[in-house]
Amino acid sequence: MDQGRKTKECHPDWYYPVQGMRALVLGTFPPHSAKWDYKFYYPNSQNRFWQVMAKIANTELSLNKGLQAVEERKRLMTQLKVGVQNIGKTILRDGVSSADNDIEIIESQDILGIINENDSLQSILLTGYSGKTSTYRSFVKYLTKNQVPHSPLPEKVRAGCEFTIQFKRPITCIIGNSTSRAARRVTCESLLKQFKSAIIRS
Repeated sequence: MDQGRKTKECHPDWYYPVQGMRALVLGTFPPHSAKWDYKFYYPNSQNRFWQVMAKIANTELSLNKGLQAVEERKRLMTQLKVGVQNIGKTILRDGVSSADNDIEIIESQDILGIINENDSLQSILLTGYSGKTSTYRSFVKYLTKNQVPHSPLPEKVRAGCEFTIQFKRPITCIIGNSTSRAARRVTCESLLKQFKSAIIRS
């Protein structure tokens, strides 16, 4: 990456504590603010994340702009008892790219704090595994840095693989695909199956 084009960004304070959280969905970092439709996780309405969440809840989203869209998504999280967070707290971004390969995480969110505060949490879904700063790779680095024990990682990483971390209790970590529409080969049906494996089991 061109060092001169890198811009430092800090994650907005979007974390929403869900009472009785059973599953946590992790991403890498939001897209550039120029691509936001609202100020919350997965802020580009073209991303399929909230569409998949709504299908699991057997409902439809009616809002894609502004504060009311945020409140609608918080209600969805509360209904499903699913938390959402990104691993990156502070990053360097190459231009305005949303690609994981163009993002360097220099400070991580307190994911262990979320686990510690939610005794009901049973599973973590990692959305993306192919890029060098993908959610899966970034999470594994985070676990290593914080000396969190885990079961053997999959030799060949692909969607549907699982491993277990041990932080006061065992928590199942499920590797999934990115919900970005840039991942055109990944169907909504595949994403729905991956999300259900984390949310319904919990």
